[in-house]
Amino acid sequence: MSRRFPVPVVMAGVLLLGLLLPGISRASCLEDIKRLEDLINASGTKTVVSDSCPRDHAGYYESDGKATDRLVICRNNVNLSDVEAVWEVLAHESTHIMQACTGSTAIPDELMPRTYRELQTMAPHYAKLVGRSYASSDQRLEAEAFWMELQTPPVVIDLFQRNCSRFLQPRR
Repeated sequence: MSRRFPVPVVMAGVLLLGLLLPGISRASCLEDIKRLEDLINASGTKTVVSDSCPRDHAGYYESDGKATDRLVICRNNVNLSDVEAVWEVLAHESTHIMQACTGSTAIPDELMPRTYRELQTMAPHYAKLVGRSYASSDQRLEAEAFWMELQTPPVVIDLFQRNCSRFLQPRR
């Protein structure tokens, strides 16, 4: 008899895994990036590299709910040879795709206090940035995205699959 755990219990385990493994390289190889990019594309979102982004953008996600649905990596601001930098952009922006998939947030409400604590502990500069640079209505969404940058590839990929499962199309 198999036992299925409710999503909050599974999410707590994923969050705990992310906390217990902070020393592990985030994107150990290009395969991690390729795997996440394949999932992003399978969700219907195109990945694009641009040379003309604003100076303060490493990347962005934009969707109008119709024709535009893309994740942009800003080559003019991100060294594409730096696997960690590319991973962080993909992890951050894929969180916004997860939020679009769910129509709200990527992390359940009951886990957000833990998520905020982890962000404050692991990357206090991000926690301050979220509080200072974003409107209060966007702070939670950005906290999730900055937290996701700090996670290992299995955590990010698992959360993407869980949040966007109903949109994932098989590869052709």
